[in-house]
Amino acid sequence: MDATGAGGVPLAPGGMPLLGHLPGLARGRAAFLQTLRECGDVVEMRLGRRPFYVLNAPEAIHDVLVAQSGEFSKGMLFDQVRPYIGNGLASSDGPFHLRQRRAMQPAFHRERVARYSKTFTEVAGDRVAGWPEGKVMAMGREMRELAVALLVPALFPFAEGSRTRRAVEDLGARVSRDLDLLVRGVLRATILPPPLAVVPTPGRRRFLASAAALRRLAEQAVRQARTSPGGDGVLALMLAHEGGMSDEEACDEVLTLLVAGVETTATTLSWALYALARNPRMADRMHDEARAAEPGVVTPAALPYTARFVQEVLRLYQPLWFMGRRALKTVRVGRYEIPRGAEVIYSAATLHRDPALFPEPLRFDPDRWLTRPEKSLPRAAYLPFGAGNRRCIGDGFAWAEMLAVLSAVTTRWHLHPAPGHRVRAVADAQIHPDALPISVTARAAG
Repeated sequence: MDATGAGGVPLAPGGMPLLGHLPGLARGRAAFLQTLRECGDVVEMRLGRRPFYVLNAPEAIHDVLVAQSGEFSKGMLFDQVRPYIGNGLASSDGPFHLRQRRAMQPAFHRERVARYSKTFTEVAGDRVAGWPEGKVMAMGREMRELAVALLVPALFPFAEGSRTRRAVEDLGARVSRDLDLLVRGVLRATILPPPLAVVPTPGRRRFLASAAALRRLAEQAVRQARTSPGGDGVLALMLAHEGGMSDEEACDEVLTLLVAGVETTATTLSWALYALARNPRMADRMHDEARAAEPGVVTPAALPYTARFVQEVLRLYQPLWFMGRRALKTVRVGRYEIPRGAEVIYSAATLHRDPALFPEPLRFDPDRWLTRPEKSLPRAAYLPFGAGNRRCIGDGFAWAEMLAVLSAVTTRWHLHPAPGHRVRAVADAQIHPDALPISVTARAAG
């Protein structure tokens, strides 16, 4: 490819006058980014006239996320989400980000997650036990509601005692719907030119209403936590941290945890159940492993095959199709110069399907992690939870949730894909809540 952009960076082919590469990205999102991997370690694409630098090589991604992380801020995606979820851990920068991370870290220590795991096991077991045998369920929606049900007791102070199980389930359904609209609205606003992104279409109005509803929920939780101090839930620990948090800061963190802790977990679990329905022998292995494990212990060490299965789901069905940063000054990444203020993006979804890193990348094989463990890969070649000082603070929390759910499902049920239903390509891992229809039949006792 001969065309180059600023600093000699190769320019992606197929750009259109005025629109740049926007039509290609809008048609295929991650699929379009996948085509750019053949164009070089760093490639410039344009949305409209605005340049974006796409990092394709693990070395370049490591350089930005780890080695030179201080030279980059969060970037455009978080500019879009910040007005709706605030300046929480996911969207903040600099000293404030470090302060918030320190305030939240105690809630995600290993011993604390081990305590949450018992709740995850109980909640997942109760929810899964009530599934209707033989009836097709929309697993995208079911997993989002279950992810909310798992997070609520660990996060909100009103999750125990004063609210019935039915009330918590209703809360899960409402939060599930609002989160889906919020996430999709933010992604649309990121892709579209700013004048189009704010047109008050019916979808835009639903998006704004959902964002407001989630903000009210967070405010309610913080008010109740202030009036009922103590406890060891995530919110209580945040508020009790030395130096404290304002109500607004605490609301921002609650919203961040809802978005980060529900949407990605639910999407990953949905694809996990889809994979189990297509691979019953894998489900049988996980069933045997869960039955042999100590009850309530949901760790990678206790469930090694299930853990490899989750690793493979996170590789092939990575829920975040791109992430970004913004250069705070002119920065050299590899042999290219990235100008100050430039948007830099990378796609873990396409990286995880690179055949140079993962042979036969579209083959779902949990045992590939036996022959080439994660530690043997190049740095930043596998990024399910990010890297560097912004690596997801709740990765251990998410692992415990997913292992608890998969153990609950495989010990009770056989899963079956709905006949005649076509699931869209893995390059777009986002799931509509009505998608992935699956039915279940009971496993034999014993």
